[in-house]
Amino acid sequence: MTKRIYRSILWACLLMMFTTVGATVYTLYQAFVRESVAQLEKETELVASALNQGIDPQKEVEILALGDVRVCLIKPDGTVIFDSAHPGQEQNHKNREEIVQAVKQGKGFSIRHSDTLSEETYNCAILLNNGSYLRLSQSHSSMLSLFFQATRPMILVLPFMLLVTWGLARLLSRNIVDPINQINPGKPLENIPYEQLRPLLEKLDESNHQIQQHLWQLETRNHEFETLTASMDEGLLMVNNESQLVYANKAAAKIFNLHENWQLCEHQKLADMVKLALEGKTSQQVYKKHGRIYSLESSVVKNDDQCIGALILALDVTEKQEMQKRRQEFTANVTHELKTPLQTISSSAELLASGLVKTEDVPRFSGYIQQEAARMIAMVNDIIHLSRLENESIQTDQKADLYAICQHTVEKLAHSAEVHHVSLHLEGERIWVQGSEVDLKSIVKNLIENAINYNKIEGQVWISVAQKENQAVLTIKDTGIGIPSALRERIFERFFTADPSRCQSGTGLGLSIVNHAVANLGGTIRLDSEEGQGSTFTITLPQAKDPAQ
Repeated sequence: MTKRIYRSILWACLLMMFTTVGATVYTLYQAFVRESVAQLEKETELVASALNQGIDPQKEVEILALGDVRVCLIKPDGTVIFDSAHPGQEQNHKNREEIVQAVKQGKGFSIRHSDTLSEETYNCAILLNNGSYLRLSQSHSSMLSLFFQATRPMILVLPFMLLVTWGLARLLSRNIVDPINQINPGKPLENIPYEQLRPLLEKLDESNHQIQQHLWQLETRNHEFETLTASMDEGLLMVNNESQLVYANKAAAKIFNLHENWQLCEHQKLADMVKLALEGKTSQQVYKKHGRIYSLESSVVKNDDQCIGALILALDVTEKQEMQKRRQEFTANVTHELKTPLQTISSSAELLASGLVKTEDVPRFSGYIQQEAARMIAMVNDIIHLSRLENESIQTDQKADLYAICQHTVEKLAHSAEVHHVSLHLEGERIWVQGSEVDLKSIVKNLIENAINYNKIEGQVWISVAQKENQAVLTIKDTGIGIPSALRERIFERFFTADPSRCQSGTGLGLSIVNHAVANLGGTIRLDSEEGQGSTFTITLPQAKDPAQ
């Protein structure tokens, strides 16, 4: 800005200087011209008067010629009689402007410029009484020549003027710029150095408010975006059109082990997906890490049909894959479990229908059919019961006496325990539980049945009902075969049994029903088991108020 001010002042000074000189020269020149013309006319009239009175023209002309005045006598036909500047030359001035005017008006005047424009000649002609013409001419410097002569001294002082101009420009620019530099861009209206700047500063202040508003909106959206993506279980990667990582949420950083200088090329599978996405093609990949399974999906990001980047979403499908696997296992198990009794029923019925069975063996084969049919019915009922538990919500409007349910179940399973040579022991107090009596009976029955079926000969089963911190605690402990540690996480799966030989009776759905029923009642279940030493199931359920109170 200082340079601009300097140049402006310099050009202003130069323009002012030359304009002043030009105006002065012009004014003086005009005055000089008027004076010279008047003087020349006066001299011409005096000489013409003398000539008309009979004074020797030769003598008068010689007197004038001694000065810088050129004297010419011209015949009526334009032939030069006498020329003080060029004596002896024969010339004809009939067509000269001043002669033409003198012929018409008796007096004529003209100004002729030299070829170099540095000199001007004033000519004044007058008609004499004898019909000839007297012309006086005088040369002077032209206005342009006078201007150049006047500006020569100025060129000598130009360096000094430039120095003065530089100092003046520096001083002025500092005085002008310093107040402007003191303006606070964030709050321009606090200090307005020049009133002329107010409209500009008001617009700047308005722009600041708009920028702050936009920044606030961007920060709010960015915060919302980061909050949403940070809470996502899915990993999210954002890449620009140069395959550079722009953003990754916490889940993605954990899944792909991202670090500060992480590059896309470190993960070939992601690099391939990004390349396809930037070409406008979506893709899917499966990525496994630390026992987890992730489904990677890519998509292109466009703005006005221009590809500006790509998104990669990492979905944890471990549970989904596990559920699909269990669903397949469940289907296979159901098929197997139903196929076995159906084969027994079919074989027995076929033998009975063929008449090959002896009369005394008919009741035995009929018993096989009845037994396997009952097993199928029990399995179907358990599947229906389990399906109901999976689709029902927690029921809190019912109450049941947990101790009474245990007591009734022990009495009902006493014969089965006697057959397996297992002793049942019940202890505790009457405690009411919030929940469905049907579900509670299912829990107690399945746990006690398992404790009997998977026990040792002369084994023991202890059933305890107690109260702890407003919770009902049901404990069922046995001296059975126990559950290996490797299988404890799977015992609540459908059709899973800890006995590899599958020699025990049952549908394999009991513990799965127990697990879902406890969850529906809002309780918890804990297993403590040691292989060969037995198992202990501890169930905690919400306690209800005794209706009798």
